[in-house]
Amino acid sequence: MKQIALTLIITFSVFTLNAKSWKIVSGTLNPDTILLVQDAANPDVYKYVGKFQNKSFKLFDGTDRFIPVCGVTDPFEQQIGIEKQVDESQVGFRLSYVNSNSLYRITLTDGTAPKIIAEKVLPYDKMYVIGGPLNTHNPNWLLSDARELEKDPANPFVFYYRGFLRYNTFGDERGSIKFLTSNMAWDPAFHPLGTSNVMLAQSTKMRLGGADTKWELPADGSRNGYYVIKLNTLDETVSIEKFEYANVDFPGNVFIAGDAMPCGWVNDVPEVMLPTNILEGKYSWTGNVIPGQFKFLKMKGSWGSCYVATAENQPIVYGQLHPIVYEFEYYNNGGKDFKFLVAEATRCTINLDLVSMKIVINKESQSATKDNRFNNDLEISSFNGKIKVSSSSAGKKNLSILTVDGKEIHESVFVSQSEVPLSKGYYVVKVNDSNGKFSKTVGVVN
Repeated sequence: MKQIALTLIITFSVFTLNAKSWKIVSGTLNPDTILLVQDAANPDVYKYVGKFQNKSFKLFDGTDRFIPVCGVTDPFEQQIGIEKQVDESQVGFRLSYVNSNSLYRITLTDGTAPKIIAEKVLPYDKMYVIGGPLNTHNPNWLLSDARELEKDPANPFVFYYRGFLRYNTFGDERGSIKFLTSNMAWDPAFHPLGTSNVMLAQSTKMRLGGADTKWELPADGSRNGYYVIKLNTLDETVSIEKFEYANVDFPGNVFIAGDAMPCGWVNDVPEVMLPTNILEGKYSWTGNVIPGQFKFLKMKGSWGSCYVATAENQPIVYGQLHPIVYEFEYYNNGGKDFKFLVAEATRCTINLDLVSMKIVINKESQSATKDNRFNNDLEISSFNGKIKVSSSSAGKKNLSILTVDGKEIHESVFVSQSEVPLSKGYYVVKVNDSNGKFSKTVGVVN
């Protein structure tokens, strides 16, 4: 299949038994063919989303070819009627000013008066959720509380929110949320379709702009809990992929910063603690530390909300539980901002429990670190939209790549080298063999 049929992004729907097999065809000998996919919500609608070429095409329903009505050949940003072709010489459709790097949506609406329209579609770089359940101020919503969604690495139109939502105890519209296309402006935003708010429960249609309707949690707290929400900006749908009741609100990740850490005293690219059980507030990080201080951050990019020690320069005793305390904007609220103190360079695992509000740090066992050649000879880098992992040590190694919130997106086995293509973002790369392990956060830039 030639270029016109490449880069099909839209997810295939399930065809009904009486569905037509609508196709886009161009050329007469060995024609290029693109399958139009039936819309799951409307059986009369068929779509293609992907790249397109500046060449003439016609529509084919499995029996007949179709051409434009009344000689209007360009369906870009306008609906035009279609009719059966009666002569092979009749002119087909053609998109003007096609950009080979752009994505287009071709929509055919079947029926008594079938029509076609072509539109350019542009994936959003980022999406955010904002609302009463995420509000940290009273009473107004502030853009600083907007939380960024995770972009699907395989589909640029799909985003996920993974985290807790609960009906707030203060502020305006305590159970309402909506989705923003930027964390710097209120518009444009996505809202539920219609003129009134809807409950955040099942799949719903959404629209960009218009009335300021929102999705809602009930005031009785019955829908408080951990959510996985899927946002499809192409289909303009919101669906609840997962819900677990929990009347708590643990962060998706906890971060570590300090001169004892590989990242140093930075809050924009700190060390990332992955949730081992987010419903129980448990997080873990494994890496190399050196003599120095560290503390935990609730949010990346801010020093304001931290989990800190209960005593100044609290020495770390390996294998012993140490209490922590949460300080919100300690510099305004009289917090102490006490740090933990590491006395030696070593490799360790830090486990954090936000229910018991304690940490425990364990050195890696001798058997886990005795093969220093594995760690020393392991290289992880990113280039040209790929993560490259290489090692000169012998034996098979297991490679896992996770998003920063702990979702595994790749798993494989290699001996000396492996390359994995990924979209732009930050990932946790883990390599394990029988004698050692290594993890590192790598940014992929296309």
